[in-house]
Parts: sequence; C-alpha cells; structure tokens
Amino acid sequence: MERLNFEDDRLWKGLLIFGILLNIIVCFTSDLGLDTQVKMAVDENGALPWGDLRPDTLGESDPTDGGQRTVLPLYGMSEEGIKAIAFLTFVGLIACMFRWGGVRSAAILSLSPAFIFSVGRGYEEVYLAVFCAASFFLLSGLLTTRYRILQNFGAGICFMMMAYAKGFTDGMGVAYGAFILATLATLWMEIQQRGGAKTRWMSQPHFVALVVASTVSLCMVVLGIIGYNSTLSILAESPVRYTTAFAFSLLDLVVIFTLFGMVAWPFILPLLKALTTIEDSNIAVMTGFIVGIMTALVFYVAALWTYEASIWGAQWPGIIWTMGNNGRYATMLFIPLFLLLRQLSQQVELPTYDAPLSKAKVMGLTVLLLLPLSLLASFHGQTMWTDEAAESMNLAEGDAFLFVSEDTLGMHWLYTFYAPLDAEEKKITGHWRSIDSTWESELNSTLSQVSTLVTSPDITFTPRGWIVESRGEVDLLNGGGEWRVLTRS
Repeated sequence: MERLNFEDDRLWKGLLIFGILLNIIVCFTSDLGLDTQVKMAVDENGALPWGDLRPDTLGESDPTDGGQRTVLPLYGMSEEGIKAIAFLTFVGLIACMFRWGGVRSAAILSLSPAFIFSVGRGYEEVYLAVFCAASFFLLSGLLTTRYRILQNFGAGICFMMMAYAKGFTDGMGVAYGAFILATLATLWMEIQQRGGAKTRWMSQPHFVALVVASTVSLCMVVLGIIGYNSTLSILAESPVRYTTAFAFSLLDLVVIFTLFGMVAWPFILPLLKALTTIEDSNIAVMTGFIVGIMTALVFYVAALWTYEASIWGAQWPGIIWTMGNNGRYATMLFIPLFLLLRQLSQQVELPTYDAPLSKAKVMGLTVLLLLPLSLLASFHGQTMWTDEAAESMNLAEGDAFLFVSEDTLGMHWLYTFYAPLDAEEKKITGHWRSIDSTWESELNSTLSQVSTLVTSPDITFTPRGWIVESRGEVDLLNGGGEWRVLTRS
C-alpha cells in the first residue's frame, strides 16, 4: 500500500483501463437480469404474455391478465444488442467524465460495482444516469445561461424520461410531466430573481435542500395514503414494517451505494460545510435536485421492499437482502454529485474527485476496497439455471408448461424461460404456481393441458403420474439445489 502513489495519474489511467476491461468481461460472463428478461417479453401492446408480475390471485399466474408496462424500445433487441447498447452508453459516460473532470473521476465511474452489475445484466441504470445528467445540466444552466425556459422544458423531458425508462409513465405522461416541471422551474427562477431579501433563502443550498427534502417526503407520504399506486400505498397499510424498510433503504442508498460505492464519503463533510457557507442560486438548484431525487429514491425503495415482501409472503427483513441491489438506483446521481463538487470548488477550497487535495490517499484506498466487489460483479455475473432447463424441455408449438417455485421473484423467474424457448414464435404458454398452492391437484384439473413440469430446488418430491426427464444443479449464489424437468408418465 505504501508503494502506491495515488497522486500519480499513471496509476489512475491503469485503473481506468482495468475498469473498462471489467465492463467488457461482464458482457460475456453474465446472463441478462431478471427484470431485463421480463421486459424483453413485453408485447407490442405493453402486456406480458404469461401474466402480470403481480397477479391478482397470490401464488398463481394468470395468462389472461398481462397488465400494462412501458419499456424502452431497446428491450426488443437481442441479448447481444441489449448488452452492446448498455456498454457503449456507459463508455460514453466514462468519456464525458474524463473530458469534464479527469482520469480519477472517470476511473472511479468505470470501476463502480453497481454499474458493472447493471451493464452485464442489461439494466437501465446507465440510461437513468444519462437522463439524470442531462436534466441536471439543463436545469442548472451549466452549459449556457441563455434560453432558460427552453432549457427548463428540456430538463423536464429528460427528467420524465427516467420515469419512462422505469415504466412509471408513457409518452403522454412524459410530455405532461415535462410541462409541469418546466413551469415549476421557471416560476422558481422568477420568484428568486424578483423576491429580493424575502427570497434570499432560495440562494442558500442547505436551506433549499431542507425544503426540497421535506416537500418530497410529504408528497411521497400523501401519495401513499391516497393509494396513488399499489407500491406506495403499502406505506399506509403496513406502517411499522415500512418504517423498518425505510431505515434499511436509507442505509442501502445513502451509505452503501453513495458514500461508499460512489467513493463520496471522503468529500461529504467538506461538501456539507461548503453548502452552509455560500449563497448561490445555481448551486442551490443543483443541491435541491440531488437531495430531491435521493429522498424520493429512499421512499420508493422502502415501499418496493415492503410491498413485494407482502405479496410474496417473504420473511422479514430477509427480503431486504434479496432486493438490496435496488440501491444501485443511486448511481444516477454520480455525475450530478461530481458536477456539484466541481462547481463548488470554484468558489471555496474543496476536495473533488480530480483534485482531492488531502483526501487523495483516502479516496484511493476506498477504490481499492471496492475492487473485490468490482471483480466479483464482472467475473461472476448473473447465472440462470433456467437456460439449461429450457434446452431440455421438448415442447412443440402451442404446448404449455408449469413452473413451480417459491413466491419470491417466482413470476420473474418464469419469464427467464420465454426467450430460450422461443415462446413468441412457437406460441408456448408458461404457467407459474407457488410451492404453497394447490398445484398438484390443478395438474389434473385447470392445468390438465400442461404436459411438462419444471420444479425449482424447493420441490424435492415427484408428483404422482409424472416422471423425471432431466435434472441439473443450481448455482450456489442462486440458492443451490437441483432443478428438474418432468413429463406425464
């Protein structure tokens, strides 16, 4: 460790090249993630052909109710295409960081375990980062101080594209949302400029951060109470469990994925001190932007954990370990945080990623501590035993099969069969049942058309009238055990 010179750009250039290499490797070692495979199955009408991920009847799929989802058009591409677009987009982000900041910030971004994880699985974190950075640039006027109303509208579109990428809204929702956000941003500027001493607080970053965090928190609570959607409504339905989830969400997003995962903790105290000592309307907007998104993310992830645990009947708080990687959503704020530090450093003496001052060694050691996680994310990747199971299934056109597993992510795992079976072309129908359902009796009644049964490692017995055609081992990180494909005897 003593021989490492964290002031030497050659070390950081090596780390940058290594980070890009890890992102290339993960494209070959990792299968697409569960959410990505679900999105690939969405049809042209926005429905899922084998039933929505959250069926009305717990523990069983309903192919007649495909729900309604919005996905980015790129999920209609092949696995290779999805990974290629994600990788090239991420490389573009790294290039921008190198151009705007320097080799250190670019290297840290390239080595981010969360981004490596997302690139290999084809998740939308890289696109969220692009939309977030573009919205931040336009809203704060970093590129130019002209055409602010037009910039606000562009910022609104980019901001709503994050919601579009996550399937929270459609094209019309993007337009409406952009108009509302642009109007609010423009009003904010007008009030701040015309208010004089009464609006001085709007130029104080720490005060704006407090106001934005309080407003966003209140909005999230109100949306939960009025039942805006099923996920947020869990806030009112299970307040005690939600409170526990909120604490873990705060730890997951702010501490693990931001302060540590984004190597931000060496700068946090100087940053907070600087924000309380200056008055600058643009920096106040930047601060409010970052704090607002982080606050919303903490509330949303806590609600997601609580809701999914309730519909899966999952053990609490064990589900948090299963879904802890949702904290990766915080990565969209890496570039805004980097830009805020850079902008502040022009007014006060402040360490940044590319000019860390006394924080150079601490920053470098944090990167080295993250390297094992980066290596694990790259060389292990996502593994899907369902690929092998699908290859062993002898299904003809129009056939149906039943997949039986535990409730947690059961419907997600069902859709990992969709692409390997070429289900769209062959018109194959997949059904899912929880291990706690009456699936055995249904095989001779409502599911009598099913000729093939796939059991997860949770099922160890052979139902009467069925024989095992093939079997295989599940990767340890996916729980281990044996999967089986059975047919009627």
